[in-house]
Amino acid sequence: MLMKKILPALLLFAVLSALGADELMANLRDASDQVSGDVVSLLGDDLLYSGAITFENRPVVLGDLFSDLLANRLLGNSRFKGTVVKGYSPGISRISDADWTLSGSLYKTGASFFLSLYLNDKAGQQKKGWEFLLPAEGVESLLTPSQMAVSMGGDIYEPNDSYSQAVPLSPEPDLELDDLQIGDSGDEDWFYIDVEQVGSGTDMFILSVRTTGSMDTYLELYAPSDTSYPVAENDDGSDSNASLSYALTETGRWYIKVRGYSSDETGDYGLHAGLEMREAGPGEPDNSIGQASVLEIEGEEISRTMDYAEDYDYFKITLDRNLSEDKALVIETYSGLDLTMTLLDEYDNEVVTNDDSGQDSNPQIMLPAMESGTWYAVVYPYDSENIGPYSIRAYLKDVIRDKYENDDSMEEAGDIQVNGPEQVRTFIPAGEEDWVRFVADEAEEFLIRTTGPIDTYMSLYDQYGELLAEDDDGGNENNALISQRLEAGVYYIQITQYEGDGNVEDSYTLSVKKY
Repeated sequence: MLMKKILPALLLFAVLSALGADELMANLRDASDQVSGDVVSLLGDDLLYSGAITFENRPVVLGDLFSDLLANRLLGNSRFKGTVVKGYSPGISRISDADWTLSGSLYKTGASFFLSLYLNDKAGQQKKGWEFLLPAEGVESLLTPSQMAVSMGGDIYEPNDSYSQAVPLSPEPDLELDDLQIGDSGDEDWFYIDVEQVGSGTDMFILSVRTTGSMDTYLELYAPSDTSYPVAENDDGSDSNASLSYALTETGRWYIKVRGYSSDETGDYGLHAGLEMREAGPGEPDNSIGQASVLEIEGEEISRTMDYAEDYDYFKITLDRNLSEDKALVIETYSGLDLTMTLLDEYDNEVVTNDDSGQDSNPQIMLPAMESGTWYAVVYPYDSENIGPYSIRAYLKDVIRDKYENDDSMEEAGDIQVNGPEQVRTFIPAGEEDWVRFVADEAEEFLIRTTGPIDTYMSLYDQYGELLAEDDDGGNENNALISQRLEAGVYYIQITQYEGDGNVEDSYTLSVKKY
């Protein structure tokens, strides 16, 4: 067993000896002695994952050599009670299972090389670091891609399965990495960018990241201050590949995670990243409630710009009185972009979201009977391609709700007569639902349908609330239709607007007939 562990190191030592790199080997032995001595006092009986050393963003053979030297030092130390595995060891646990990870980066400094090593705990916090200066002679022969590291599966940048093993990127002005791979189920690839400046005043420092290839990838971006929750994420910005752009708000180390859209998605992909200083649009920064622009009710349209894919523009709206049932607050945008708008209350709770109920598929929110207070409208792109100028306005409008309201729950359901006249209905306010009850006096086939320009979704329940059938567009591209044989009894129909699409002032008709 021990012979298998030292064999790669012996082979590499023979190669280096032939090249006359005795000083390099002596330095590496000294480095492994120092690291192993420190590691023994820290690890106890834990599992140490000794990962690859990278040079210019890729694991190199030097990492294989050092991992073997370190493993032999540890195994030969009677005080070491833990377990050590290497990045290229077959059948190892995933890196996320390790208690500790050891990784490193090699940098060229004049005629020498500077080696930095890092020991991180399971939470990704660096607990120990080392720095060593290596002579140039012999190092060049060890800067080829590490095939041993690759043999465990994945690409030459493995292992980079957590942010503690992230691969450094230098995307100025643009970086392209090809031949990347999500190698097995649940694999994640982590990268990082060290950011030394952010935008100020009217400037924004934009990080843009996208993937290429046929694999269905998912991108996540993490800020230096919080690696537990992404500040931006994207699935399919264009051509089924992931794409995101974000205005960097703090200096430090930003992390990029690439994974498959589903846990069993594997395959090859490319990664492109770039940093760009760009002039901010009007109103920026307005990316939070605290930075919201004031949007006056019955005031002039405000001009704004979607500056990047993850841009969120906040607007503060103050309603100084309660509105009656026949008076609605309307907030809508005007542009050639595909935008989305969400209304929040003063406690940051979502009230309603709309995509394209306004003119030219712009979002429009129309809410009658609103209470006085402070509200926030948030406007953002539907996808990464909808970047550019738009305007927004808020105003009050007289509305006529359909005569069957209030019928927003099963308990409030109104009646519809079988084989009777059609009922003309609306979804005002946007996002509401209509409940209707009918009685089947005998077992029969029933046809329940909607007509009109609104994209409806319909569900059928029995008197006990059990779902019997549902439909989106069985009638045509917009209308729902359910054909169902029912026994004698009482039944309930729930109708909603599919994803809130369509002009909220449009109406639809509902009918129930024996088939």
